[in-house]
Amino acid sequence: MFVGHLAPAFVAKTIDREIPLWVLVFAALLLDVIWSGFVLLGIERIAIEPGITAANPLDLQYVPFSHSLVAAGIWSLVAAMGYANFVQWGRVRGLALVVGGTVLAHWFLDLLVHRPDLPIIGTSMKVGLGLWAFPLPSLVLELALFLGALWWLLARGHLDARRVRIGLPVLTVVLITLQVSAALGPLPPSVTVVGVSGLVTPLVITATVYWLERRHCSPTRSVTSISRRSTRWSRPFACSACAVLR
Repeated sequence: MFVGHLAPAFVAKTIDREIPLWVLVFAALLLDVIWSGFVLLGIERIAIEPGITAANPLDLQYVPFSHSLVAAGIWSLVAAMGYANFVQWGRVRGLALVVGGTVLAHWFLDLLVHRPDLPIIGTSMKVGLGLWAFPLPSLVLELALFLGALWWLLARGHLDARRVRIGLPVLTVVLITLQVSAALGPLPPSVTVVGVSGLVTPLVITATVYWLERRHCSPTRSVTSISRRSTRWSRPFACSACAVLR
């Protein structure tokens, strides 16, 4: 799953608008960033097996540290505690739970489409509902999740920056084009290419959303907001939040 993983980020933004959207986007894609890094380092193993499912050729041979349910839960806790530590805002526990929940939602979305290759813990008790056996329904589901969550976010009016409201639909077209191209295009040439792509693409998407969301805060507002509600480590978060709190 690719663009469908962004759906929890969009929904989470409607739950609490104080969290910058780029933080939620990164949280939604975090497990794939970790997975790609582990694959490139040789800690986890995948293989390209044409026909292993009709929609996706990847065989997750050994992914206990990124895509087991227990690992996903641990990474979601790490993300929640990290957010709480670096951004000490009011209601920080609630904000951290939203971030952690966005990370964990990634695994449950994968559960819908993967064949039984997602372990519960370690390498045992592998599960997966296998929707990738049906290319068109799986693609329709993914696009529906993505577009439905984006529509819900835009309809709720939680994006105050004009650049975000315009830029997100443009980014949507690009992402859907990539999704369809991946579904209809040739097989990836190597596991290394898969790992690099899985590492770089989420970072580029996150950076793009950050750029769209960021606005120049007035000096008075920025200093007041940072001194009152955040630590010295949270300036990038506070500045991003300023764009959506106006």
